[in-house]
Amino acid sequence: MTSNHLRTERLVIRPFAARDVEAHVDMMMDERAAAFLSPTGKPRSRAEEWRAAACYLGHWHIRGFGFFSVIDPQTDEWLGRVGPWMPEGWPGLECGWSICPDHWGKGYAPEAAVATIKWTFEKFPDLPRIISVIDPSNANSQAVAKKIGEEKTGEVFPFHDFSLDVWAADREDWLKQFA
Repeated sequence: MTSNHLRTERLVIRPFAARDVEAHVDMMMDERAAAFLSPTGKPRSRAEEWRAAACYLGHWHIRGFGFFSVIDPQTDEWLGRVGPWMPEGWPGLECGWSICPDHWGKGYAPEAAVATIKWTFEKFPDLPRIISVIDPSNANSQAVAKKIGEEKTGEVFPFHDFSLDVWAADREDWLKQFA
């Protein structure tokens, strides 16, 4: 059985939990994070972000998987959320990532994404590919997608008032590169 608690060289990666809600809300109140993560492109209310966090908790209960929290093991600081996500109507099983803006550029997103994609492929042995949906103007997330072995597919996913690009990695190719 696949453990839901992961460890990389620098990170503890565990299921998103109730104790992470306030840190998530704080991250989403930052305009830099909200620019690409909020349906409006701007910070929403604390109440709306609290409800979004409740959705992430519920995803684990409904689907048996969901976003993981990324934790600095030295400080126990919540650094962000990364991992598999597939709400109703989504174009496929996605590996998403959202790192607190003060920690951008440290390589946490690709490090955690690789660990959670490996976990996802182990948990779902018949999953043919993993996707990420990325705003076409989000160069940083596109760079992460490339680092973790994803390529832009040409597929577009409409999300609220945005059109998001679908990036994907084929299971067999990804496992050859990262397993």
